Amino acid sequence: MKKFLGMIGMLSFIMLLVIALAAWQQVGEQNLLKLSFVGKGVSSTGTNVLQTGEVNSITAPVATATLTRIVFAPASGQTYIRRVMVEKSTGSTGTFTLQYGTGTNCGTGTTVLFGPVTNPQVVPHYIGILVPAGQDLCAQTDASTTSVRVLYN
Repeated sequence: MKKFLGMIGMLSFIMLLVIALAAWQQVGEQNLLKLSFVGKGVSSTGTNVLQTGEVNSITAPVATATLTRIVFAPASGQTYIRRVMVEKSTGSTGTFTLQYGTGTNCGTGTTVLFGPVTNPQVVPHYIGILVPAGQDLCAQTDASTTSVRVLYN
C-alpha cells in the first residue's frame, strides 16, 4: 500500500509539472528579448534600432542653427516620432525644435511640431507624435550647445 501511494504521489507530481510547463510557455514578447539590440545607446549610428519589438530608425545627429531635413516623407503613410534623444546640452540657452514641411530642408509649408525646448536634459524625450503624410521631418538646434537625434518608424 505504501508503494502504491508513493506511485500515485509521484504521478501526481509529474502531471502537475507537465501542466505547469505547458502554462509557462514563452510568448512572442519574451522571444523578442532574444533578438540583438544596439548596445551603445543613443550615440550609435545606423538604422533598425530595436525598441520594444518594433523596428525603428535613428537619424544622424543634428547640431545646426539651419533647419535640416532628417527624415524624408515616406512613400505612403505617416512618420511616427517615438523619441527625441538629446546627446549634448551644455548651455542654459540651448534649444531644439522639430518641424515638418516639404522641399529642401522643409522650406515650404513649414510647421512647428515640437518645441522650441530650451535647455533640454540629456535624456530621451518620449513624445509619440505623427508627422502628417507627405511631409518631411526637420530639426534645428542652437548649433553650439545642443545636439539631438530622432528615433522614428
